[in-house]
Amino acid sequence: MIEKIKENEMTSVDSVDYVRGLKGKDSVLIKPDDLPHPNTGSGINAGDIYRGKWYRIAIRTDGSFPFVSPSSGIFNVVNNYNNTPSKSVLFYAFVEGYDNGSYIVELGSSPKKSISKVRVLVTPQKNSYLDVFTNIPGEYNNFIISAACLTGFELQTPEEVSEAIPEGYFVKEVSF
Repeated sequence: MIEKIKENEMTSVDSVDYVRGLKGKDSVLIKPDDLPHPNTGSGINAGDIYRGKWYRIAIRTDGSFPFVSPSSGIFNVVNNYNNTPSKSVLFYAFVEGYDNGSYIVELGSSPKKSISKVRVLVTPQKNSYLDVFTNIPGEYNNFIISAACLTGFELQTPEEVSEAIPEGYFVKEVSF
């Protein structure tokens, strides 16, 4: 027989091995790591980035949604303290779904910035790419890129891309 315990008589702990729940009419146990987590539209990635190069940090492909949709998010680009003290830039990026309109706004930064440019590229098929240009002294540095409020965009590990814009692409570039 299960002993009933009042809530004010329970022991407080920092973690548990299992959580009790209901599945239909059955009482079940599930490990906390196996609980479903909603997609809150956020993410974090890290990678080595070299000075003076463009890197793709987020994408929205036609497969992201069943229809052409806008892409947006708040992005924070920070270098780890490897070759130079940490620096950061926080910005918002938005791309319209059907038109080529886009907006990039700096929300804040450290006195010296980890990136000097941000650009949004839109392909003729309406796929969107978000690229950043680094200006950290030294040959390379490890960067942490976090994002919140993602709609459409998917954060990715930084991937070096060409400075050249492919023919037929729309581009919006902003310098910080």
